[in-house]
Amino acid sequence: MNWKLIAAVIVGLITGVLLYFWTESVKNEQTAYAFMRLQPDRKVTRGQAITPDMLAEPVMLPESFGALAKLAVPAASAYQEWLKDRTAASDIPAGSVLLFQYFDDTDGGRLTTMIAPGKRALTLPVNAAAAVGHFVEPGSYVDILGTVDEPVEPVAPAAATQPGAPGQPAAVPGQPPAVPGQAPATAQPQSPVEQMLKNYLTQYPGADENDVNAYRKQAQDYKLGISSRTRVVTRTFLQNVKVLAVGAATTAEGAVTKANSTYNNVTVEVTPSEAEMLIFAMGQSNGSLNLVLRNPADNTVEDLPSINWTRM
Repeated sequence: MNWKLIAAVIVGLITGVLLYFWTESVKNEQTAYAFMRLQPDRKVTRGQAITPDMLAEPVMLPESFGALAKLAVPAASAYQEWLKDRTAASDIPAGSVLLFQYFDDTDGGRLTTMIAPGKRALTLPVNAAAAVGHFVEPGSYVDILGTVDEPVEPVAPAAATQPGAPGQPAAVPGQPPAVPGQAPATAQPQSPVEQMLKNYLTQYPGADENDVNAYRKQAQDYKLGISSRTRVVTRTFLQNVKVLAVGAATTAEGAVTKANSTYNNVTVEVTPSEAEMLIFAMGQSNGSLNLVLRNPADNTVEDLPSINWTRM
Protein backbone atom coordinates (compact mmCIF):
# COMPACT_ATOMS: atom_id res chain seq x y z
CA MET A 1 0.00 0.00 0.00
CA ASN A 2 2.81 2.38 0.87
CA TRP A 3 4.60 1.47 -2.35
CA LYS A 4 1.56 2.30 -4.46
CA LEU A 5 1.14 5.64 -2.68
CA ILE A 6 4.77 6.59 -3.29
CA ALA A 7 4.48 5.66 -6.97
CA ALA A 8 1.34 7.75 -7.33
CA VAL A 9 3.03 10.76 -5.75
CA ILE A 10 6.04 10.44 -8.08
CA VAL A 11 3.83 10.12 -11.16
CA GLY A 12 1.84 13.16 -10.01
CA LEU A 13 4.97 15.25 -9.58
CA ILE A 14 6.28 14.29 -13.01
CA THR A 15 2.92 15.08 -14.57
CA GLY A 16 2.83 18.46 -12.82
CA VAL A 17 6.32 19.39 -14.04
CA LEU A 18 5.53 18.37 -17.61
CA LEU A 19 2.26 20.31 -17.48
CA TYR A 20 4.07 23.41 -16.23
CA PHE A 21 6.61 23.35 -19.05
CA TRP A 22 3.87 22.75 -21.61
CA THR A 23 1.79 25.69 -20.41
CA GLU A 24 4.84 27.94 -20.36
CA SER A 25 5.68 27.02 -23.95
CA VAL A 26 2.12 27.75 -25.03
CA LYS A 27 2.23 31.08 -23.19
CA ASN A 28 5.48 32.02 -24.92
CA GLU A 29 4.00 31.17 -28.28
CA GLN A 30 1.02 33.37 -27.53
CA THR A 31 3.16 36.25 -26.16
CA ALA A 32 4.63 38.01 -29.19
CA TYR A 33 6.37 41.36 -29.59
CA ALA A 34 6.50 43.73 -32.55
CA PHE A 35 9.87 44.54 -34.13
CA MET A 36 10.84 46.83 -36.97
CA ARG A 37 11.85 45.51 -40.37
CA LEU A 38 12.67 46.84 -43.84
CA GLN A 39 10.40 46.74 -46.85
CA PRO A 40 10.93 43.56 -48.91
CA ASP A 41 12.34 45.62 -51.78
CA ARG A 42 14.39 48.11 -49.73
CA LYS A 43 17.95 47.52 -48.64
CA VAL A 44 20.20 49.91 -46.74
CA THR A 45 23.87 50.49 -47.43
CA ARG A 46 26.45 51.45 -44.85
CA GLY A 47 26.25 55.16 -43.95
CA GLN A 48 22.72 55.53 -45.31
CA ALA A 49 20.08 57.04 -43.04
CA ILE A 50 16.96 55.05 -42.12
CA THR A 51 13.77 56.89 -43.11
CA PRO A 52 10.14 55.96 -42.32
CA ASP A 53 9.34 55.03 -45.93
CA MET A 54 11.92 52.21 -45.74
CA LEU A 55 10.02 50.41 -42.98
CA ALA A 56 7.39 47.71 -43.47
CA GLU A 57 4.67 46.68 -41.04
CA PRO A 58 6.25 45.43 -37.79
CA VAL A 59 6.98 41.73 -37.59
CA MET A 60 5.69 39.79 -34.57
CA LEU A 61 8.25 37.55 -32.88
CA PRO A 62 7.31 35.24 -30.00
CA GLU A 63 9.27 35.36 -26.79
CA SER A 64 10.54 31.88 -27.57
CA PHE A 65 12.84 33.42 -30.19
CA GLY A 66 15.03 34.27 -27.21
CA ALA A 67 18.25 35.98 -28.29
CA LEU A 68 16.81 37.33 -31.54
CA ALA A 69 13.96 39.02 -29.68
CA LYS A 70 16.52 40.76 -27.44
CA LEU A 71 18.73 41.87 -30.35
CA ALA A 72 15.97 43.25 -32.60
CA VAL A 73 14.77 46.87 -32.50
CA PRO A 74 11.24 47.03 -30.98
CA ALA A 75 8.49 48.90 -32.84
CA ALA A 76 7.65 51.02 -29.78
CA SER A 77 7.43 54.79 -30.33
CA ALA A 78 10.53 55.46 -28.23
CA TYR A 79 12.61 53.25 -30.52
CA GLN A 80 11.04 54.78 -33.62
CA GLU A 81 12.37 58.14 -32.41
CA TRP A 82 15.73 56.51 -31.64
CA LEU A 83 15.88 55.11 -35.18
CA LYS A 84 14.82 58.33 -36.92
CA ASP A 85 17.46 59.37 -39.49
CA ARG A 86 20.03 57.10 -37.82
CA THR A 87 22.75 55.92 -40.19
CA ALA A 88 23.55 52.25 -40.71
CA ALA A 89 26.94 51.01 -39.54
CA SER A 90 26.78 48.08 -42.00
CA ASP A 91 24.78 46.95 -45.03
CA ILE A 92 21.26 45.73 -44.19
CA PRO A 93 19.62 43.25 -46.62
CA ALA A 94 16.13 44.01 -47.95
CA GLY A 95 13.28 42.79 -45.77
CA SER A 96 15.53 42.22 -42.75
CA VAL A 97 14.41 42.59 -39.16
CA LEU A 98 16.35 45.57 -37.83
CA LEU A 99 18.93 44.59 -35.22
CA PHE A 100 20.78 46.94 -32.88
CA GLN A 101 24.07 45.66 -34.28
CA TYR A 102 23.24 47.24 -37.65
CA PHE A 103 23.66 50.71 -36.17
CA ASP A 104 26.34 52.74 -34.44
CA ASP A 105 26.47 51.86 -30.76
CA THR A 106 26.59 55.53 -29.78
CA ASP A 107 23.87 58.13 -30.07
CA GLY A 108 25.93 60.05 -32.64
CA GLY A 109 25.04 57.75 -35.50
CA ARG A 110 22.76 60.30 -37.12
CA LEU A 111 24.82 63.43 -36.58
CA THR A 112 25.77 63.84 -40.25
CA THR A 113 22.13 64.02 -41.30
CA MET A 114 21.41 66.73 -38.71
CA ILE A 115 23.84 69.27 -40.20
CA ALA A 116 22.09 71.92 -42.29
CA PRO A 117 23.35 72.39 -45.87
CA GLY A 118 26.24 74.85 -45.95
CA LYS A 119 27.00 74.36 -42.26
CA ARG A 120 29.63 72.29 -40.45
CA ALA A 121 29.74 70.43 -37.13
CA LEU A 122 32.55 71.56 -34.83
CA THR A 123 33.33 69.95 -31.48
CA LEU A 124 34.50 72.16 -28.61
CA PRO A 125 36.09 70.81 -25.42
CA VAL A 126 34.18 71.92 -22.31
CA ASN A 127 33.94 71.30 -18.59
CA ALA A 128 30.98 71.74 -16.26
CA ALA A 129 31.58 75.47 -15.80
CA ALA A 130 32.07 76.17 -19.51
CA ALA A 131 28.89 74.22 -20.36
CA VAL A 132 26.63 75.97 -17.81
CA GLY A 133 26.82 73.12 -15.32
CA HIS A 134 26.05 70.58 -18.08
CA PHE A 135 22.60 72.13 -18.62
CA VAL A 136 23.49 72.64 -22.28
CA GLU A 137 21.82 69.83 -24.25
CA PRO A 138 21.22 68.93 -27.91
CA GLY A 139 18.94 71.52 -29.47
CA SER A 140 20.04 74.31 -27.12
CA TYR A 141 21.20 77.67 -28.48
CA VAL A 142 24.27 79.30 -26.98
CA ASP A 143 26.65 82.24 -27.30
CA ILE A 144 30.35 81.41 -27.44
CA LEU A 145 32.82 83.60 -25.52
CA GLY A 146 36.52 83.45 -24.84
CA THR A 147 39.33 85.34 -23.12
CA VAL A 148 42.31 86.01 -25.39
CA ASP A 149 45.38 88.23 -25.74
CA GLU A 150 44.48 90.97 -28.23
CA PRO A 151 47.14 93.02 -30.07
CA VAL A 152 47.26 96.68 -29.00
CA GLU A 153 47.31 99.34 -31.71
CA PRO A 154 50.63 101.23 -31.61
CA VAL A 155 50.72 104.86 -30.45
CA ALA A 156 52.27 107.49 -32.69
CA PRO A 157 55.59 108.87 -31.35
CA ALA A 158 55.58 112.22 -29.56
CA ALA A 159 57.01 115.29 -31.32
CA ALA A 160 60.68 116.14 -30.65
CA THR A 161 61.60 119.17 -28.52
CA GLN A 162 63.14 120.99 -31.49
CA PRO A 163 60.59 121.31 -34.26
CA GLY A 164 61.65 121.76 -37.87
CA ALA A 165 61.61 124.98 -39.82
CA PRO A 166 58.18 126.62 -39.72
CA GLY A 167 56.13 125.89 -42.80
CA GLN A 168 58.55 123.24 -44.05
CA PRO A 169 57.12 119.72 -44.10
CA ALA A 170 59.25 117.02 -42.61
CA ALA A 171 60.72 114.35 -44.80
CA VAL A 172 58.87 111.09 -44.85
CA PRO A 173 61.21 108.19 -44.02
CA GLY A 174 62.29 106.44 -47.20
CA GLN A 175 61.62 109.50 -49.39
CA PRO A 176 64.08 112.29 -50.41
CA PRO A 177 63.61 115.62 -48.59
CA ALA A 178 61.82 118.43 -50.36
CA VAL A 179 64.05 121.14 -51.94
CA PRO A 180 62.83 124.73 -51.50
CA GLY A 181 61.67 126.33 -54.76
CA GLN A 182 61.46 123.00 -56.53
CA ALA A 183 58.16 121.35 -57.35
CA PRO A 184 57.77 118.05 -55.57
CA ALA A 185 57.95 114.92 -57.66
CA THR A 186 54.75 113.17 -58.56
CA ALA A 187 53.70 111.23 -55.48
CA GLN A 188 53.42 107.47 -55.78
CA PRO A 189 50.30 105.77 -54.43
CA GLN A 190 50.78 105.31 -50.69
CA SER A 191 49.58 102.66 -48.32
CA PRO A 192 47.24 103.71 -45.48
CA VAL A 193 50.16 103.42 -43.05
CA GLU A 194 52.41 105.66 -45.18
CA GLN A 195 49.61 108.20 -45.58
CA MET A 196 49.05 108.20 -41.82
CA LEU A 197 52.77 108.80 -41.24
CA LYS A 198 52.84 111.62 -43.78
CA ASN A 199 49.92 113.32 -42.06
CA TYR A 200 51.60 112.87 -38.68
CA LEU A 201 54.95 114.28 -39.85
CA THR A 202 53.21 117.25 -41.42
CA GLN A 203 51.62 117.91 -38.05
CA TYR A 204 54.79 117.24 -36.01
CA PRO A 205 57.76 118.03 -38.26
CA GLY A 206 60.24 117.58 -35.43
CA ALA A 207 59.42 113.94 -34.72
CA ASP A 208 62.43 111.68 -34.34
CA GLU A 209 62.99 109.63 -37.50
CA ASN A 210 63.95 106.49 -35.59
CA ASP A 211 60.73 106.68 -33.60
CA VAL A 212 58.77 107.17 -36.78
CA ASN A 213 60.43 104.17 -38.43
CA ALA A 214 59.68 102.04 -35.38
CA TYR A 215 56.09 103.24 -35.38
CA ARG A 216 55.73 102.42 -39.06
CA LYS A 217 56.99 98.88 -38.45
CA GLN A 218 54.62 98.45 -35.49
CA ALA A 219 51.68 99.77 -37.51
CA GLN A 220 52.42 97.37 -40.36
CA ASP A 221 52.72 94.45 -37.93
CA TYR A 222 49.47 95.44 -36.23
CA LYS A 223 47.65 95.28 -39.56
CA LEU A 224 48.96 91.71 -39.92
CA GLY A 225 47.81 90.78 -36.42
CA ILE A 226 51.35 90.84 -34.97
CA SER A 227 52.21 92.90 -31.92
CA SER A 228 54.65 92.78 -29.04
CA ARG A 229 52.08 94.67 -26.95
CA THR A 230 48.86 92.82 -26.08
CA ARG A 231 46.01 93.14 -23.63
CA VAL A 232 43.69 90.52 -22.15
CA VAL A 233 40.11 90.85 -23.40
CA THR A 234 36.93 88.79 -23.20
CA ARG A 235 35.09 88.70 -26.49
CA THR A 236 31.81 87.23 -27.72
CA PHE A 237 32.80 85.35 -30.87
CA LEU A 238 29.41 83.95 -31.95
CA GLN A 239 25.79 84.35 -30.86
CA ASN A 240 22.72 82.12 -31.18
CA VAL A 241 24.64 78.98 -32.15
CA LYS A 242 22.78 75.67 -32.34
CA VAL A 243 24.08 72.73 -30.28
CA LEU A 244 23.94 69.47 -32.27
CA ALA A 245 25.31 67.09 -29.65
CA VAL A 246 26.73 66.90 -26.14
CA GLY A 247 29.25 64.14 -25.73
CA ALA A 248 27.92 61.36 -28.00
CA ALA A 249 24.24 62.22 -27.47
CA THR A 250 22.29 63.92 -30.26
CA THR A 251 18.97 64.12 -28.39
CA ALA A 252 18.03 65.59 -25.03
CA GLU A 253 16.70 62.16 -24.01
CA GLY A 254 19.98 60.54 -25.00
CA ALA A 255 21.94 63.08 -22.97
CA VAL A 256 19.91 62.29 -19.85
CA THR A 257 20.51 58.55 -20.15
CA LYS A 258 24.29 58.96 -20.24
CA ALA A 259 26.14 58.16 -17.03
CA ASN A 260 25.70 61.04 -14.58
CA SER A 261 24.55 63.23 -17.51
CA THR A 262 28.08 64.64 -17.87
CA TYR A 263 30.17 65.19 -20.98
CA ASN A 264 33.52 66.66 -21.98
CA ASN A 265 32.68 68.16 -25.36
CA VAL A 266 29.89 69.94 -27.20
CA THR A 267 29.29 69.84 -30.96
CA VAL A 268 27.90 73.03 -32.51
CA GLU A 269 26.63 73.92 -35.98
CA VAL A 270 28.59 76.73 -37.64
CA THR A 271 29.57 78.02 -41.07
CA PRO A 272 33.04 77.18 -42.44
CA SER A 273 34.31 80.71 -41.69
CA GLU A 274 32.89 80.55 -38.15
CA ALA A 275 34.64 77.22 -37.66
CA GLU A 276 37.96 78.82 -38.62
CA MET A 277 37.37 81.68 -36.19
CA LEU A 278 36.52 79.34 -33.29
CA ILE A 279 39.53 77.11 -33.94
CA PHE A 280 41.77 80.20 -33.97
CA ALA A 281 40.12 81.45 -30.77
CA MET A 282 40.68 78.10 -29.07
CA GLY A 283 44.35 78.29 -30.01
CA GLN A 284 44.63 81.76 -28.46
CA SER A 285 42.68 80.87 -25.30
CA ASN A 286 44.48 77.61 -24.45
CA GLY A 287 41.56 75.62 -25.84
CA SER A 288 39.06 77.06 -23.37
CA LEU A 289 35.85 78.72 -24.56
CA ASN A 290 32.69 79.39 -22.57
CA LEU A 291 29.10 78.68 -23.60
CA VAL A 292 26.30 81.00 -22.48
CA LEU A 293 22.89 79.32 -22.57
CA ARG A 294 20.05 81.23 -24.25
CA ASN A 295 16.29 81.16 -23.78
CA PRO A 296 14.84 79.11 -26.70
CA ALA A 297 12.59 82.04 -27.65
CA ASP A 298 15.48 84.55 -27.73
CA ASN A 299 17.26 84.72 -31.09
CA THR A 300 18.50 88.31 -30.91
CA VAL A 301 22.06 89.11 -31.98
CA GLU A 302 23.78 92.21 -30.55
CA ASP A 303 26.93 94.11 -31.45
CA LEU A 304 28.88 93.60 -28.22
CA PRO A 305 32.24 95.25 -27.40
CA SER A 306 35.16 93.31 -26.00
CA ILE A 307 35.73 93.69 -22.26
CA ASN A 308 39.02 94.48 -20.50
CA TRP A 309 40.19 96.14 -17.28
CA THR A 310 39.59 99.63 -18.66
CA ARG A 311 36.12 98.85 -20.05
CA MET A 312 33.91 96.98 -17.61
